[in-house]
Amino acid sequence: MPSYPFVRSFPVLIMIFLLAALMIAAGCTSSPVPAPESSSFESNLSTITSAPRYTHASWGIIIVDPATGTTLYESNADQMYVPGSTTKLFSSAGVLETLGPDYRFRTPVYAMGSVDGSGKLNGNLVLVASGDPNMGGRTLPDGTIAYTNMDHGDANALQGALLTQTNPVAGLDDLASQVNAAGITEVSDVAIDDRLFETTDLGKTFVISPISINDDQIDITLSPAAPGSAPSLEMRPQTAAYRLVNKVTTGPAGNPLEISVTEVPKGTIIVQGTIAADAGPVNQTCPIKTPAAFARTLFIEALSRQGIRVVAAATGDNPSAKLPAPAAYTGARKVAELTSPPLSEDVKLTLKVSQNLHADTYISLIAAASNKTGFYDGMQEEGKILKSLGLDTRGVSLGDGEGGAIEDRISPRSAAELLTLMAKRPYAEKYVNALPILGVDGSLATSCSSDSPARGNVYAKTGTTGTYDPLNNRGILLAKSLAGYVDTSHGKRLVFAIYVNNVPFENVDDMMAAGNDLGSIAGAIYTYY
Repeated sequence: MPSYPFVRSFPVLIMIFLLAALMIAAGCTSSPVPAPESSSFESNLSTITSAPRYTHASWGIIIVDPATGTTLYESNADQMYVPGSTTKLFSSAGVLETLGPDYRFRTPVYAMGSVDGSGKLNGNLVLVASGDPNMGGRTLPDGTIAYTNMDHGDANALQGALLTQTNPVAGLDDLASQVNAAGITEVSDVAIDDRLFETTDLGKTFVISPISINDDQIDITLSPAAPGSAPSLEMRPQTAAYRLVNKVTTGPAGNPLEISVTEVPKGTIIVQGTIAADAGPVNQTCPIKTPAAFARTLFIEALSRQGIRVVAAATGDNPSAKLPAPAAYTGARKVAELTSPPLSEDVKLTLKVSQNLHADTYISLIAAASNKTGFYDGMQEEGKILKSLGLDTRGVSLGDGEGGAIEDRISPRSAAELLTLMAKRPYAEKYVNALPILGVDGSLATSCSSDSPARGNVYAKTGTTGTYDPLNNRGILLAKSLAGYVDTSHGKRLVFAIYVNNVPFENVDDMMAAGNDLGSIAGAIYTYY
């Protein structure tokens, strides 16, 4: 067994989720440096990229003035690199262009059958999934979507992931309240119509589905107790669909967290390992691979909270055989509907925290907008959309929306070209502000000191993909990337893309150093241009 601690804990390629931990320290100097000639930028860049850790690495960099289209600097800009989560720049652009930034998901519930005088529905309630990635579970009172700077989707790969303060089943509670207001007191069964596009399993920790509650995850919060005793576990959302088994022991203060979460048998979540006595609350998750069945149970439980009886069992498979023909909804009674915040809010969530499920869902939504249902139909449609924007896609190869496919490759020039094109769209500022902002929020929130001149002036998507090199018992950063916009010290907004591939690392400090180097380059762009 290799002695490499975090690689031992995660499967190959799980390091893609390390983007939130590898915070970029862009331009973290305490005071501005007087702007020198551009050759000084190149000298600074050479000092960074020629460090011994990059002996076998490859770099690709480009800086563009989007107002004029002038390339201010480039190096290996036409080579394609493993991109990591900068892939999300493309899928987010594709879905915004397809549906529009103000698009709102509308998820209806239909009563399929007659209702008698006592409110009994002689038939089923059907929730027709619209592809809404949030279903009200992150919506704040002001209509924006809540996120934390380290999303719960990264909880198992990273310590420090936080839960939002919102109720993950708030949307279902809203729908159930509307059903109650419609006078319905009893129904035969509940079904989820998830036929908008194909539910797709790409072999990741999640599946892509038209229905998603709490990002198709069960959140598990562990709170340590005295050493030698079991910590307390709290499950969110609380549901009869899953039984939680606690096999965790509280270890001495200072011990590393070693937790595994498995679902064996189906419907039973086993949490085992050790947590340090001084760890404080720690969040972990269990992925849900049957989104429609999960949503059905949660909706039935929401109906029960409204005093509405469902004759059928709350748990079990989604009864897809009971779904009517799509045309039947035309004459059916709609008893509830959930309306989402604007799509631009979800894109902000996706880019700020690098939400993988949502980015892949965008591809299926793009397919559905063209009356297609397959995920790879969506990828082909995305290609058409990007070309229609004016992007030369020959410098891009993409197999998904979030940056985890083996075929994902992006050239710095293509990334910069996309960012330049997006800067000219009517919704350009929404796209820019959806990116993590240095020292402010998302995966760049804690990346800089409060007195850094670049703080608040770099809007960029991070990307990290890593794996384990068993020959040398070390890690390999297949990709470290940073691409976005800089409002420079000279009053210009520039586009930049930085990619480095194949960087060996021995420990977390090495990984941090690579991220800091990309950040230092972004800071130099701020200062020198």
